[in-house]
Amino acid sequence: HDSPEGLETILTAYPQIEVVQLQFNYLDYDDPRVQSFGCYEVCRKHDKPVFVMEPVKGGSLVKLPEQAQRIFDGLGSGSNASLAIRFAAGFPGNRTVLSGMSTLEQLEENVAFMKDFQPLSPQEQAAVEQVRSVLRGQGLIPCTGCRYCTEVCPMEIPIPDLFACLNDKWRTGSADTSKIGGGKPGDCLRCGKCEEICPQQLNIRGLMLSVRGELGL
Repeated sequence: HDSPEGLETILTAYPQIEVVQLQFNYLDYDDPRVQSFGCYEVCRKHDKPVFVMEPVKGGSLVKLPEQAQRIFDGLGSGSNASLAIRFAAGFPGNRTVLSGMSTLEQLEENVAFMKDFQPLSPQEQAAVEQVRSVLRGQGLIPCTGCRYCTEVCPMEIPIPDLFACLNDKWRTGSADTSKIGGGKPGDCLRCGKCEEICPQQLNIRGLMLSVRGELGL
C-alpha cells in the first residue's frame, strides 16, 4: 500500500526481500492513487515475484452495475471473478493470486480455471478496459472493505458499511441502511485516524459528510 518510489527505496535498501505483496486488479491498474502497475514495474526491475491481493477489489469487481455486466455477458467466457483473477494472473512475475473465497463453489471455480490457466484474450482484455471505463464513470467510492478504519475509529463508525450503502444509492437509486449498527456519520470527530490507515487513501472525513447528507444518517 505504498507508492512506486517508496517500494523502490525499500527494495534497494533491503535486496534480501524475496517477494512483494501488491494490491493489483484491473480497476487499480493505472489508478493514480493506488499505482498498481507502477509498483509492479518496480518489482520486475528488482526481479521480485509478486503475490497479488485484492484481485477482485473486495468483491466490488464481482457485483457490477448493469451497463458493465452487459459487457461481460457478451463474452460468455466465465464469471466476473474469473475474468478479474485471470487479468491479475496474466502478468509475468505475478506468481500467486490471493482470492477471497466464501463458498465451496467459488473454490471449485477458481481451481478449475487456474488449473489450465489461460491469460485474457484480446477480446476479453478489451472488455475489461470497457468495464473499467464504466466503473470509473460512476464515481463510486473505491472502498475495499478491509475495515482497518473501523479498528481505529474512536466512535466505532462502520465506515465500509456506510460507503457500501452510499455506493448502492448512487448505483441503483436506493440503499438499505436498516442493518447498519454502531456509530453514525454525525458522530464523527474528524480526528483523521481512519484516513491515516486507509490503504486506498480515501478522504473519509469528507465522504462521511456525503453519507450523512445523502442517506440521512
